[in-house]
Amino acid sequence: MSIELLTFYNVENFYPPDKDSAESYHSGLYNWDDYKYNLKIRKISNVFHFIEEDFGQLPSIIGLAEIGAKSVLEDLTQKNLPLNDYEIIYEQSADSRNLSVALLFDKVKYTLLKYQTLQFQLDEEKEFDTRDILQAEFLCQEKKLHILVLHLPSKRNQDEKKEQRNFIIGKLKEILQKLFDKGEAIVLMGDFNENPDNKVVQELLFDKDGEQILNNPFETLYKQNQFSTYHGKKGVCFDQILFTEKILKEKFTFKNIEAQIYNSPRLRNKDNKNSNYPSRTYSGSRYLSGYSDHFPVILKLFRNHES
Repeated sequence: MSIELLTFYNVENFYPPDKDSAESYHSGLYNWDDYKYNLKIRKISNVFHFIEEDFGQLPSIIGLAEIGAKSVLEDLTQKNLPLNDYEIIYEQSADSRNLSVALLFDKVKYTLLKYQTLQFQLDEEKEFDTRDILQAEFLCQEKKLHILVLHLPSKRNQDEKKEQRNFIIGKLKEILQKLFDKGEAIVLMGDFNENPDNKVVQELLFDKDGEQILNNPFETLYKQNQFSTYHGKKGVCFDQILFTEKILKEKFTFKNIEAQIYNSPRLRNKDNKNSNYPSRTYSGSRYLSGYSDHFPVILKLFRNHES
């Protein structure tokens, strides 16, 4: 039996290094220089090296969040790094922190047909900045596959952006419904800033007639106290991958689909007190030199060799 991997990873404030030039965008991080940036490139590259070691291959589709510029992705896919042959899909969003989502994909397995960024605002008077949702349409085994990558507004400051988050999810339901009507194969991945058991996230799984179309295995993992990140001291599973299980199995001959939070000990804090936490790059203004404050989440798709 062979396996294919799809991954989503919030890589925590992955900006290019700050420059002294007045025209240059500054990350807002404390002393974010060339040394720290190059170390971050090596750290994130190592995460994919670890995945390749542990699973015997790299993910064929990689959704990323908190990308500060296209140059970051170009550096992450340069020669002699694990992702050197991957194609980049990226558009800068209007986010106030200059952070966007992105997609990397294996061009041997997937052909990009088209992509678009989905932008939202509450109404003409009440605009808000948001990291756009990236929607890409691929051809794989001569069949269409839709990948959507999102990073919904955060819960910071007593969840002041909850209205924005719920509004975007409502609009996303409309987009998904159109794909449901066509019977399309869909993978929706991202940082939802809500747990899988949240009502608005659960509503994404169903079509307008109340039939469940998407599956979210991260709800089970969350109930088993498996977490992709920590909000304060509380474990949460904001990072999730939802998918049309029945359609994926039928169209692409997958026999089984499993989910995993890749919380390898190599990506965790080394101190005993917080050893379950991801080893992050910054804590406030304090530089910790880690990978990210999130763990990657992985979808494992199994098919028989003869398929």
